[in-house]
Amino acid sequence: EGKYYEASVEGKDGGGLSAHAKVHIDILDVNDNAPTLSLLPILNPIPEDSVPNTVVAVINVRDRDAGDNGEMSCNIDGDLPFRLEPSSKNTYKLMIASPLDREKVSAYNITITARDRGSPSL
Repeated sequence: EGKYYEASVEGKDGGGLSAHAKVHIDILDVNDNAPTLSLLPILNPIPEDSVPNTVVAVINVRDRDAGDNGEMSCNIDGDLPFRLEPSSKNTYKLMIASPLDREKVSAYNITITARDRGSPSL
């Protein structure tokens, strides 16, 4: 919520003399926010004759932390005919990587994992 705080401090002695100073306090971010994903399906259901590189969904990833704690990467778990491709900052495209065959596999359960670069990673 804030990267730093500033405070004005006044010191007075018993004789009525005073001095002023400004105190600047930098706040260091800790990795206390896990990444969150939001998914925007483009094709649902997906025709089996869809060609590789067809965009199936757009994934937006957010992390409220700063610095490395807020830098993220995404990957797909498992060996599936899909891949993730970075689209822009914090956005990925879920794309068809190889031909689909409905008679062999009629549905896929795709797990996308987002990790930040904090220590420990969330």
